[in-house]
Amino acid sequence: MLITTETLLGADPPRSAYLESYRVLRSSVLALNEKEPFQTVLVTSPGQGEGKTTVVTNLGIMLGLVEKPTIIADADFYAEGISEVLGTADAVGLTDLCLGQVQLDEALIETEIPSLHILSTGTQIDRGPELAVTGSMKQVMGQLKERAEFVLLDCTPVSGFATALSLAGAVDTVFVVSLARSQATVVQRCLDELRERGANIGGVIVNDVLPSDSAVHRAFHRYYG
Repeated sequence: MLITTETLLGADPPRSAYLESYRVLRSSVLALNEKEPFQTVLVTSPGQGEGKTTVVTNLGIMLGLVEKPTIIADADFYAEGISEVLGTADAVGLTDLCLGQVQLDEALIETEIPSLHILSTGTQIDRGPELAVTGSMKQVMGQLKERAEFVLLDCTPVSGFATALSLAGAVDTVFVVSLARSQATVVQRCLDELRERGANIGGVIVNDVLPSDSAVHRAFHRYYG
Protein backbone atom coordinates (compact mmCIF):
# COMPACT_ATOMS: atom_id res chain seq x y z
CA MET A 1 0.00 0.00 0.00
CA LEU A 2 2.44 2.70 1.19
CA ILE A 3 5.43 2.79 -1.13
CA THR A 4 8.86 4.39 -0.76
CA THR A 5 10.22 6.36 -3.71
CA GLU A 6 12.40 9.44 -4.16
CA THR A 7 9.41 11.58 -3.17
CA LEU A 8 7.10 9.28 -1.18
CA LEU A 9 8.31 8.49 2.33
CA GLY A 10 6.62 5.12 2.85
CA ALA A 11 5.84 3.45 6.18
CA ASP A 12 9.48 3.26 7.36
CA PRO A 13 11.26 6.24 5.81
CA PRO A 14 15.08 6.29 5.91
CA ARG A 15 16.83 9.16 7.64
CA SER A 16 17.38 12.06 5.25
CA ALA A 17 17.07 15.82 4.90
CA TYR A 18 13.91 15.15 2.88
CA LEU A 19 12.35 13.25 5.79
CA GLU A 20 13.43 15.98 8.18
CA SER A 21 11.67 18.62 6.05
CA TYR A 22 8.40 16.74 6.50
CA ARG A 23 9.03 16.46 10.24
CA VAL A 24 9.33 20.24 10.25
CA LEU A 25 6.06 20.50 8.30
CA ARG A 26 4.36 18.15 10.78
CA SER A 27 5.57 20.26 13.68
CA SER A 28 4.24 23.39 11.99
CA VAL A 29 0.84 21.79 11.37
CA LEU A 30 0.56 20.55 14.95
CA ALA A 31 1.59 23.95 16.32
CA LEU A 32 -0.99 25.65 14.12
CA ASN A 33 -3.59 23.19 15.34
CA GLU A 34 -2.75 24.05 18.95
CA LYS A 35 -3.50 27.73 18.28
CA GLU A 36 -6.63 27.21 16.19
CA PRO A 37 -7.90 23.60 16.28
CA PHE A 38 -8.94 21.98 13.01
CA GLN A 39 -9.61 18.47 11.72
CA THR A 40 -10.58 18.58 8.04
CA VAL A 41 -7.83 19.93 5.80
CA LEU A 42 -8.19 20.56 2.07
CA VAL A 43 -4.89 20.43 0.18
CA THR A 44 -4.90 22.11 -3.20
CA SER A 45 -2.57 24.08 -5.48
CA PRO A 46 -2.82 26.96 -7.95
CA GLY A 47 -2.17 24.68 -10.93
CA GLN A 48 -1.25 21.17 -11.98
CA GLY A 49 2.03 19.41 -11.21
CA GLU A 50 2.87 21.34 -8.03
CA GLY A 51 3.15 18.25 -5.84
CA LYS A 52 0.01 18.44 -3.70
CA THR A 53 -0.58 14.66 -3.82
CA THR A 54 2.97 13.96 -2.68
CA VAL A 55 2.68 16.54 0.10
CA VAL A 56 -0.67 15.29 1.39
CA THR A 57 0.51 11.65 1.32
CA ASN A 58 3.74 12.39 3.16
CA LEU A 59 2.03 14.66 5.69
CA GLY A 60 -0.49 11.91 6.39
CA ILE A 61 2.35 9.42 6.89
CA MET A 62 4.15 11.78 9.26
CA LEU A 63 1.02 12.29 11.36
CA GLY A 64 0.35 8.56 11.40
CA LEU A 65 3.89 7.82 12.56
CA VAL A 66 3.30 9.85 15.73
CA GLU A 67 0.01 8.02 16.33
CA LYS A 68 -2.29 10.83 15.25
CA PRO A 69 -5.37 9.07 13.81
CA THR A 70 -5.40 10.34 10.23
CA ILE A 71 -7.46 9.73 7.10
CA ILE A 72 -6.16 10.70 3.67
CA ALA A 73 -9.17 11.15 1.39
CA ASP A 74 -8.90 11.44 -2.39
CA ALA A 75 -11.18 14.28 -3.50
CA ASP A 76 -9.48 14.80 -6.86
CA PHE A 77 -12.19 13.39 -9.11
CA TYR A 78 -10.12 13.98 -12.24
CA ALA A 79 -6.52 12.87 -11.60
CA GLU A 80 -7.31 10.53 -8.66
CA GLY A 81 -3.78 11.22 -7.39
CA ILE A 82 -3.91 9.32 -4.10
CA SER A 83 -5.84 6.44 -5.60
CA GLU A 84 -3.39 6.22 -8.49
CA VAL A 85 -0.25 6.42 -6.35
CA LEU A 86 -1.43 3.91 -3.75
CA GLY A 87 -3.30 1.56 -6.08
CA THR A 88 -6.82 2.11 -4.69
CA ALA A 89 -8.46 3.47 -7.85
CA ASP A 90 -11.06 0.68 -8.06
CA ALA A 91 -12.03 0.74 -4.38
CA VAL A 92 -15.28 2.14 -3.01
CA GLY A 93 -14.73 5.49 -1.38
CA LEU A 94 -15.79 9.09 -1.00
CA THR A 95 -18.38 9.27 -3.76
CA ASP A 96 -19.99 5.99 -2.69
CA LEU A 97 -20.25 7.29 0.88
CA CYS A 98 -21.94 10.47 -0.33
CA LEU A 99 -24.47 8.41 -2.28
CA GLY A 100 -25.19 6.20 0.73
CA GLN A 101 -24.07 3.06 -1.11
CA VAL A 102 -21.51 1.93 1.50
CA GLN A 103 -20.74 2.42 5.17
CA LEU A 104 -17.58 4.15 6.35
CA ASP A 105 -16.01 0.95 7.68
CA GLU A 106 -16.41 -0.63 4.23
CA ALA A 107 -14.68 2.28 2.53
CA LEU A 108 -11.70 2.98 4.80
CA ILE A 109 -8.53 1.20 3.71
CA GLU A 110 -5.92 0.19 6.28
CA THR A 111 -2.23 0.90 5.76
CA GLU A 112 1.00 -0.39 7.28
CA ILE A 113 0.73 2.47 9.78
CA PRO A 114 -2.09 1.61 12.24
CA SER A 115 -3.09 5.25 12.76
CA LEU A 116 -3.35 5.99 9.02
CA HIS A 117 -6.25 5.08 6.71
CA ILE A 118 -6.97 5.87 3.07
CA LEU A 119 -10.29 6.79 1.45
CA SER A 120 -10.31 6.57 -2.34
CA THR A 121 -12.39 8.73 -4.68
CA GLY A 122 -14.81 5.82 -5.02
CA THR A 123 -16.53 4.28 -8.01
CA GLN A 124 -18.73 7.25 -8.96
CA ILE A 125 -16.02 9.76 -9.88
CA ASP A 126 -18.06 11.36 -12.70
CA ARG A 127 -20.52 12.53 -10.06
CA GLY A 128 -17.83 13.79 -7.70
CA PRO A 129 -17.82 17.49 -8.70
CA GLU A 130 -21.59 17.70 -8.13
CA LEU A 131 -21.46 15.71 -4.89
CA ALA A 132 -18.88 18.18 -3.57
CA VAL A 133 -21.58 20.84 -3.12
CA THR A 134 -24.25 18.63 -1.56
CA GLY A 135 -25.38 18.21 2.01
CA SER A 136 -24.34 14.57 1.84
CA MET A 137 -20.70 15.63 1.39
CA LYS A 138 -20.94 17.72 4.56
CA GLN A 139 -22.42 14.71 6.36
CA VAL A 140 -19.52 12.53 5.21
CA MET A 141 -17.06 15.15 6.43
CA GLY A 142 -18.77 14.94 9.80
CA GLN A 143 -18.42 11.14 9.84
CA LEU A 144 -14.73 11.37 9.00
CA LYS A 145 -14.15 13.89 11.80
CA GLU A 146 -15.63 11.41 14.26
CA ARG A 147 -13.15 8.75 13.16
CA ALA A 148 -9.89 10.68 12.91
CA GLU A 149 -7.99 13.51 14.49
CA PHE A 150 -6.97 14.75 11.05
CA VAL A 151 -8.72 14.32 7.70
CA LEU A 152 -6.53 15.36 4.75
CA LEU A 153 -8.30 15.84 1.43
CA ASP A 154 -6.21 15.75 -1.72
CA CYS A 155 -8.21 17.93 -4.10
CA THR A 156 -8.06 19.37 -7.61
CA PRO A 157 -6.01 22.47 -8.44
CA VAL A 158 -7.89 25.76 -8.17
CA SER A 159 -7.19 26.93 -11.71
CA GLY A 160 -9.61 25.36 -14.16
CA PHE A 161 -11.51 23.15 -11.72
CA ALA A 162 -14.49 23.71 -9.44
CA THR A 163 -14.04 21.00 -6.78
CA ALA A 164 -11.49 22.75 -4.57
CA LEU A 165 -13.55 25.94 -4.61
CA SER A 166 -16.73 23.95 -3.88
CA LEU A 167 -15.20 22.20 -0.87
CA ALA A 168 -13.22 25.16 0.44
CA GLY A 169 -15.97 26.37 2.75
CA ALA A 170 -16.93 22.88 3.92
CA VAL A 171 -13.59 22.08 5.58
CA ASP A 172 -11.88 23.55 8.62
CA THR A 173 -8.79 24.84 6.83
CA VAL A 174 -7.04 24.88 3.46
CA PHE A 175 -3.36 24.40 2.67
CA VAL A 176 -2.08 25.52 -0.72
CA VAL A 177 0.93 23.72 -2.21
CA SER A 178 2.98 25.85 -4.57
CA LEU A 179 6.24 25.30 -6.42
CA ALA A 180 9.09 27.38 -5.03
CA ARG A 181 9.57 29.19 -8.34
CA SER A 182 5.91 29.99 -8.99
CA GLN A 183 4.85 33.55 -9.69
CA ALA A 184 3.59 35.27 -6.56
CA THR A 185 0.67 36.77 -8.46
CA VAL A 186 -0.60 33.30 -9.42
CA VAL A 187 -0.44 32.09 -5.82
CA GLN A 188 -2.16 35.27 -4.57
CA ARG A 189 -4.96 34.87 -7.10
CA CYS A 190 -5.46 31.29 -5.92
CA LEU A 191 -5.66 32.42 -2.28
CA ASP A 192 -8.11 35.20 -3.18
CA GLU A 193 -10.41 32.77 -5.00
CA LEU A 194 -10.40 30.38 -2.07
CA ARG A 195 -11.14 33.15 0.44
CA GLU A 196 -14.03 34.35 -1.72
CA ARG A 197 -15.55 30.86 -1.26
CA GLY A 198 -15.24 31.09 2.52
CA ALA A 199 -11.96 29.21 2.93
CA ASN A 200 -9.89 29.51 6.07
CA ILE A 201 -6.34 29.51 4.70
CA GLY A 202 -4.01 27.59 7.00
CA GLY A 203 -0.91 28.40 5.00
CA VAL A 204 1.10 27.93 1.82
CA ILE A 205 3.40 24.89 1.62
CA VAL A 206 6.35 25.67 -0.65
CA ASN A 207 7.36 22.57 -2.60
CA ASP A 208 10.37 21.61 -4.74
CA VAL A 209 12.83 23.85 -2.92
CA LEU A 210 16.35 23.42 -4.30
CA PRO A 211 18.82 21.83 -1.83
CA SER A 212 21.01 24.93 -2.10
CA ASP A 213 18.08 27.08 -0.96
CA SER A 214 16.84 24.75 1.81
CA ALA A 215 17.80 25.68 5.37
CA VAL A 216 16.75 22.18 6.51
CA HIS A 217 18.91 20.49 3.86
CA ARG A 218 22.00 22.56 4.69
CA ALA A 219 21.59 22.17 8.45
CA PHE A 220 20.99 18.41 8.17
CA HIS A 221 24.11 17.74 6.14
CA ARG A 222 26.29 20.06 8.25
CA TYR A 223 25.12 18.28 11.40
CA TYR A 224 25.52 14.72 10.12
CA GLY A 225 28.41 15.42 7.75
